[in-house]
Amino acid sequence: MAFHMTIHSHPLFEKIFSVMSEIAYFGEHLLPGQIGHLLIILGFTAALFGAVAYGIGVNQKVAVLQQSWTKMGRYGFFVHGFSVLGIIGIIFYLMTNKYYEYSYVFQHVSDDLPFRYIFSAFWEGQEGSFLLWMFWHVILGVVLVAKPGKWEAPVMSVLLMIEVFLSSMLLGLYFTDTFKVGSNPLVLLRDVQQGPIFMQQDYVEKLAGLADGLNPLLQNYWMTIHPPTLFLGFASTSIPFAFAVAGLWKQEYRAWLRPVLPWALFSGAILGIGILMGGAWAYEALSFGGYWAWDPVENMSLVPWLVLVAGIHGNLVAKATGQSLKASYFFYFLTFILILYSTFLTRSGVLGESSVHAFTEMGLEWQLVALVTFFIVLPLVLYIRHYQFIPVKEKEESASSKEFWMFIGSLVLLFAGLIIAASTSLPVYNQIRQFFDPSFQGSVITDPIPHYNKYQIWIAVFISLLSGVAQFLRYKELHFYKRRNYLLFHIGIALLLSGLLSWLTAQWIEIYAWQYYTLLFFSCFAVIANTDYLITVARGNWKMAGSGIAHFGFGIMIIGILASGLNKEFISKNPFVQRGLIEGASEDDLMRHVTLRKGKPLFMSGFEVTYEKDTISGVTRTFQVNFKKRNEEGLVVEDFNLHPNILYNRDFTNIVATNPSTRRYWNRDIFTHVSGLPAAETDVNAARAAEDSLKYQSFELSVGDTAFTSANYLILESITTNPLHPDYKAEPGDVPIGLKIGARKLDSDSVLYATPMLVLRAGRIYQYPYKLNDLSLKMKIPMEAFGRFFLPDEELDYKQFTIKQNESVSFGDYKVMFAGFNKNPDKAGYDGLVDDLAVGARLIVSKQGSTEEKSAEPVFIIRGNETMNVKDRILSEGLHFTFLQIDPNTERITIGIAQEPLFTGSAPVEIADNALPTDYIVLEAILFPGINLFWGGSVLMMIGLGMAMFRRLLDR
Repeated sequence: MAFHMTIHSHPLFEKIFSVMSEIAYFGEHLLPGQIGHLLIILGFTAALFGAVAYGIGVNQKVAVLQQSWTKMGRYGFFVHGFSVLGIIGIIFYLMTNKYYEYSYVFQHVSDDLPFRYIFSAFWEGQEGSFLLWMFWHVILGVVLVAKPGKWEAPVMSVLLMIEVFLSSMLLGLYFTDTFKVGSNPLVLLRDVQQGPIFMQQDYVEKLAGLADGLNPLLQNYWMTIHPPTLFLGFASTSIPFAFAVAGLWKQEYRAWLRPVLPWALFSGAILGIGILMGGAWAYEALSFGGYWAWDPVENMSLVPWLVLVAGIHGNLVAKATGQSLKASYFFYFLTFILILYSTFLTRSGVLGESSVHAFTEMGLEWQLVALVTFFIVLPLVLYIRHYQFIPVKEKEESASSKEFWMFIGSLVLLFAGLIIAASTSLPVYNQIRQFFDPSFQGSVITDPIPHYNKYQIWIAVFISLLSGVAQFLRYKELHFYKRRNYLLFHIGIALLLSGLLSWLTAQWIEIYAWQYYTLLFFSCFAVIANTDYLITVARGNWKMAGSGIAHFGFGIMIIGILASGLNKEFISKNPFVQRGLIEGASEDDLMRHVTLRKGKPLFMSGFEVTYEKDTISGVTRTFQVNFKKRNEEGLVVEDFNLHPNILYNRDFTNIVATNPSTRRYWNRDIFTHVSGLPAAETDVNAARAAEDSLKYQSFELSVGDTAFTSANYLILESITTNPLHPDYKAEPGDVPIGLKIGARKLDSDSVLYATPMLVLRAGRIYQYPYKLNDLSLKMKIPMEAFGRFFLPDEELDYKQFTIKQNESVSFGDYKVMFAGFNKNPDKAGYDGLVDDLAVGARLIVSKQGSTEEKSAEPVFIIRGNETMNVKDRILSEGLHFTFLQIDPNTERITIGIAQEPLFTGSAPVEIADNALPTDYIVLEAILFPGINLFWGGSVLMMIGLGMAMFRRLLDR
């Protein structure tokens, strides 16, 4: 609800607002927004009421009162859920109907946006993503309420507290120009922006052409499925958090461990799938050059997942032995706090310069800080108050027990997450430091991949070791000495086989550092040891197989990371041919990129590669690049096309994104993307500068004449009214004229043809220059010369004929037959009005001595008390036709026919011979061996978590 406590004090603003308040706008659809405003307030109020009611119910000792308050809390939750669904439904209604008078619709939708991307547009903005988060909380809350029990009241109270804060992000209460509570997604555009357009009553009709629309980078199917999955993962972490708070609140310090475990496993699986989807999106639709780039937003989704997995292991230990109970609280609390912290980082604008897909700042920083602070203080206060009452096993776990090493593994995961979080938080540190010391320049991570890898490699080594060893250990191990030989045998066999497997793998993966060989060895150990576990311990029992499959997948994933990372090969290289072709390219660039001229094959890394063509659809320009591999005899043994593309902004003034195209094999991928284009193809200002730099020479050429430039000579071969040009698409009513020019180098007989042209369309002249890239030539016909090719209408000698349907008249060598009327004419140059009476005369024209027939259709129009006509012509014959009169009594019409002499004079043409080639792309192609091991291992990890979740659900 846009509520202003103060108004701008400047007299000009006061005058504008005064005038706007008196304007009676039309075309606005205000009712949906008004209903939405009410639902926003209702949703916030209901969430607050439900949280309080549930909270009071928790503290009631009398069962009847507890049930009564719980029921009221349930009512509050369902009203809140209804409000959230209503707000989402209204926004989708506004977006699908393109009601641009609403600011959120104007920012994220445009007329040319395909319907399939409406969902992407919905959660592109911060308000939509908050609603998506709230939507999943509502769905999860329904599941919790559907199976009521003693945990419903405290868990739902915490969940609704979270919803109170999220709902406040939509309130849109403005107390001053700089202080507001929330950002309302249903506010009118004229309430948040100023401009002369809002002084017009019908401003709504003019907004469609101005609407911003969805960022082209997000017009991808991954943007449709990745955010909702990731936000479900974010939302699901609130459930383990709420259970942990409930355990302290109700002083049932261990009872919550059993019901929370399926939720934690579900959250780990869904959040992991969301992160994996993000990696797939980066790999398939972004130019990261891989699936992970240690981008800050990527990092801040990974860190909570690492801590959550640590919490799951702590939960398993605490449930089985009573150990690690305090740690389980800590891990679940920290997981949700890190989700909120990542929300602050990505939404506050602090990562705007360091991340490619962080949200921009929208003035809600203090609310985000309040959100994070509240949910840090709440569990911290409870934790401190109840810390001494949380039961602790007097006897420490044995170093030979499963729980000991699982707890150590949890600490390692926590350490990994904190390292990533600390580095990712550098922008926050910089801003705090600069607040106190403005001269501080800030610390930055210049090369994130080696920075993070140098720490994470050893964490991965340790986790791989533990995931293999701990599987053979038992909880509460009291007689380790009895199982020592069994354990040593299985681990010893696993170590021997791991050495063999890592040696075999190293024959395929080029290992160039001992640290990576260490990681390879222990990832193989994780694979072998967990395979042994699945065969000898789980023995086909799926209830026991979840952890083994997840750990097996982890080992496979690490091998895939090593294979695709260490052996990533840039196959787009031919430095001997490329040297000097890529402007400003270093020697390293030449080993990673090639320049491909259209239609000209280039050999690189065993492939014959050809840039064949490109097409434009909407704002997407797609390139077709052909790859051929030949055997020793020169025969083609492999032939395929890849289609990388680029996305322009809506104005085609610059490129906003480049999307890759990948050739997939079972054991490798060939990943390609367009890394460069001619400057004139990437930026409209560069195109203007390139055109301004051309030095044109003017020539007057008759057919057969020759023109000489510094390195070429050109012959005008013909002047035609039916020209062909690669960029020209004929439309009804067009009047084109073109030249066919043959061009040769001074020292060569090979000829290339150019067809510059002009076209008259709906009263406007369009110029189509022609460029011969191989000769660095560009030529065009001056637009002002169009009149030289055609006689003005007033200079034509029209002959009038009165004719009846199916009758013919003779005009010179031509016979013209009136074939009938067309009561619904559609001619270029005729903009029909509602009250027009228009009719076309269908004329069939044939030339003496020829069987070919051509047609024309002049139009006669009655508009009010006036008559007018739209003429038609047959350009190839120089014939012009007008429809002058119609006699309804005799059904005869009067037409005018004229013929102009075909143009035989000299044609003006401008020629530049310093036009640099623009028919090329710069391509980067990368070979990723073994990348499917990464994807397969990651999927197996999620499957293992899912299996463990279903097992815990069955055991409840």
